[in-house]
Amino acid sequence: MRYDLRFGLRMLRKSPGFTLLAVLALALGIGANTAIFSVVNAVMLQRMPFRDPGRLMMVWEHSPHTGKINVVNPTNFLAWKARNRSFERLAAMVEYDIAIGGEGGPEVIDNMAVSDGFFPILGVQPLLGRWFARQEDTPGHDRVAILSEALWRRRYAADPHILGRTIQVNSHDFIIVGVMPASFRLPQTRAELWQPMAINPARIYGGRYLLTLGRLRDGVTPAAAQSDMDRIAAQLQKERPDYDSKWGITVVGLRDHVISDVRMPLLILLGAVALVLLIACANVANLMLMRASGRSREVAVRAAMGATAARLVRQLLVESSLLALLGGAAGLLLGVQMMDLLIVALPDNISFAVLKDIHLDPTVFLFTAAISLATGFFFGLAPAWKAARTDIQGALRDAGSALAGRRSIARQALVVAEVALSLVLLIGAGLLIRSFARLAAVNPGFDAQHVLSMQLSVAGHFPSDARLADFTTRMLECVRSIPSVQAAGTSHYLPLGRAIPGTGFWRADRPQPKHGEEPVTDVLVVMPGYFAAMGTPLVRGRVFDEHDGPGVPHTVVINQALARRYYPGEDPIGKVLTIQWGDQPYHIIGMVGDVHQESLVDQVKSEVFICDLQEPTGPVYLVARAHGDPRSLTRAIQVQIHSLDKDIPISDVKTMDEYVSAAEAAPRFNTILLGGFSVLALLLAAVGIFGVISYSVTQRTKEIGLRLALGATHAGVMRLVVAQGMGLAGLGIAIGLAGALAVTRVLKTLLFGVTATDPLTFGSVVAVLALVAFAASYLPARRAAGVQPMEALRHE
Repeated sequence: MRYDLRFGLRMLRKSPGFTLLAVLALALGIGANTAIFSVVNAVMLQRMPFRDPGRLMMVWEHSPHTGKINVVNPTNFLAWKARNRSFERLAAMVEYDIAIGGEGGPEVIDNMAVSDGFFPILGVQPLLGRWFARQEDTPGHDRVAILSEALWRRRYAADPHILGRTIQVNSHDFIIVGVMPASFRLPQTRAELWQPMAINPARIYGGRYLLTLGRLRDGVTPAAAQSDMDRIAAQLQKERPDYDSKWGITVVGLRDHVISDVRMPLLILLGAVALVLLIACANVANLMLMRASGRSREVAVRAAMGATAARLVRQLLVESSLLALLGGAAGLLLGVQMMDLLIVALPDNISFAVLKDIHLDPTVFLFTAAISLATGFFFGLAPAWKAARTDIQGALRDAGSALAGRRSIARQALVVAEVALSLVLLIGAGLLIRSFARLAAVNPGFDAQHVLSMQLSVAGHFPSDARLADFTTRMLECVRSIPSVQAAGTSHYLPLGRAIPGTGFWRADRPQPKHGEEPVTDVLVVMPGYFAAMGTPLVRGRVFDEHDGPGVPHTVVINQALARRYYPGEDPIGKVLTIQWGDQPYHIIGMVGDVHQESLVDQVKSEVFICDLQEPTGPVYLVARAHGDPRSLTRAIQVQIHSLDKDIPISDVKTMDEYVSAAEAAPRFNTILLGGFSVLALLLAAVGIFGVISYSVTQRTKEIGLRLALGATHAGVMRLVVAQGMGLAGLGIAIGLAGALAVTRVLKTLLFGVTATDPLTFGSVVAVLALVAFAASYLPARRAAGVQPMEALRHE
């Protein structure tokens, strides 16, 4: 073995061009696999940092209106806790922004209110202090807080005496009782502070807004837990028909919930880089076969001197393994660089959960080593098998040319495989590109250009709703006074930012639907000026103004989707709605264009806009339309706001273009990566075709010389050579089309406005691949046509 290793290294040094090409091809394939696997490992394979994480479950209500999981009603949650037989504990949680005060000025952070049992369910001990005590989730005893390690270090300089210290949270005093370790992070949350959630069992809660986490009892399966919760759902449907009619309960594993949106895109990308690696292996195998043809006399001499077939196979596999390990080492370095690029490019639904977990850990290292060795075996097997079947007498007599024909079959088969695999990747990338183009063309319903937004944290800051409305009115007057501000308004939620709250409603001139069967609409509370600032078109009627204040009938603006569904063929202006948001009727004064509130791909929902002057609410998002660059308004607006109240924290300063870009981030990420891998595959396939045809021309020099001597034209020789290359490409395209029709069906969930069998994409990709194959065949064909007959015959 030592001899084989030394000899293999000498052979690689003797052929630096061959070695460089092979190592580069392998490095690209292995590096791409390493980078993507690092993300897959962080998201789907790494053990979650909790006690016995396989027993952690998310428990949801199941909406009869959407058919999807939904957040949970507090009263229902208390019933679940009391009646279930499957969970050791159930805990509720809700995440929202808060403002902490004190030294360093106000700061807006993510906070999570949690019910009793949240920390014991996860089983992670505090770095300092303790968890919440049982009595601290009751009203009047809930002014305590636990900090994250990051917040403790950033704002409180890792003070070891932090326990017992009082801090300001939304203008209230809270006592710090604990600090959680840096590793503690519930997936898909960003909380830096936790406080107890006080749920009053004597109160009947309306609304659904809680997340619920549970730990299964020993021996209880998720299926058994689902059956148990179905029993409770049936009870609640009978006991609370006004609220729970047709609502169900869904139990989902915590990890399954976390990766539900990203599992398919990541698996598709992992499959894509695996195809790239297979193409790279086929390329290197072709190089090895060509090289083996030149070494046939060497192999024959070894065999004649007594080397067994196993001995020859071992030697060549050692050489290929050395090549693969060099490619693996280079691929590992390349993969680390690609990881850094991936971390920057990852869409929020992936990076939100795993950004800190993507690194080169032992699992990723072992994966890279394993695929390197497997790669070496794969591309070295064909040359080694051919060497073991060497015709000794023929090789010694003809220096290997007798073997060229047999080996060319293997080389041509590898090229066909490269073309087929490349076509599958290219069609997948083409479908995503067309899908992304359709998505980018979607009208969000507002004009995102020149609009700046920011959040004002007002929770607990004003003693009454009237004071909040007064501040918001004065603040907007000050912002509008800025010369470069064209329009300004506020809303309690922004489009494409987060889920919009919804509620039941019905036409006041129609009978009230049965409880639980009311249609549902999204509700947004906005100030006058909001629609002008957002560029949302007015279709009919009017929008809110200063007359829509307290003391007048409550008014509402609807969107076109609501009008189409519930006022077909009618003019809705002047009609009255009953909305389960307040106790009074709402008079429709206007209709605006449809806006994609939650995503660009979902169907627009029914929406009603309520005037903030009549029903003030938080949070408060300010939007201002600028005459030029919206970012230039940031400082001036902050000065105006703090001139009214210096203690109002301002956060989340973004342009609306950034919100639109974020909504496109996931499909953009999938498209760019799959497109990049497919281009790489196309280049490798082109190199493969070029290499095989070039080598074929070299092997057929005598034949080509004879043809030309006997009267063949240069054009005829070129056609002969190009036909060989196009024949291989055509066979690969045919096989690839069949594979693509089967494989691209898994892309359905990632496509928007395009079918998985889109004929334009298939046709375009076939044309591109055929053109590339022609170019790769044309260059060797020109060289073949330039062969001088006498020189070729004299050389032979």
